[in-house]
Amino acid sequence: MSTLSDVQVIDFPGFPTAVVRGVDQPTADMHTFMDSAFTALGGAIARGEVTPVGPAFSRYDADVRHGLGDTVDLEVGFPLAAPLAGPVEMDGVRVEPSSLPACRLATAKHTGPYEGLPQAWPAFITQVQELGGEPGDVFWEAYDTEPGPGVDPATLVTGLAVPVHGTPALRDR
Repeated sequence: MSTLSDVQVIDFPGFPTAVVRGVDQPTADMHTFMDSAFTALGGAIARGEVTPVGPAFSRYDADVRHGLGDTVDLEVGFPLAAPLAGPVEMDGVRVEPSSLPACRLATAKHTGPYEGLPQAWPAFITQVQELGGEPGDVFWEAYDTEPGPGVDPATLVTGLAVPVHGTPALRDR
């Protein structure tokens, strides 16, 4: 079973990031892309070339109101305290500098297996719109709980985030 917290709206300061980019990534094969990306990022962390200051995330360059479709442009990575000086190669995978934008950000927490995220996103966006918010053209997930062999999928916590523009009701939350 999955649960979704209430929407919170914050002034997000933005962060420089270290990411692996996927362009026209088939959504049916995202798990393979993410495994490869996180392996490369883990190698860059182990070598001391990347020092995360927050949880892993996946940022999607798509209109969240329409879902992901058959392919998507995305970035998988970590927020950093300072920008990455330049690209880093890890076993043929390119780790690049990027950023999460400073913005008004609507957030919520999904608790449960990753398989519940396709239902959590529309519920989250409905809450945002009911508050008068209009979602931006990117969105991301922050993996607050690291998955692993001994982790119960029902306990996974994933942060949902989308930049918003909105009415005073949204700004007052």
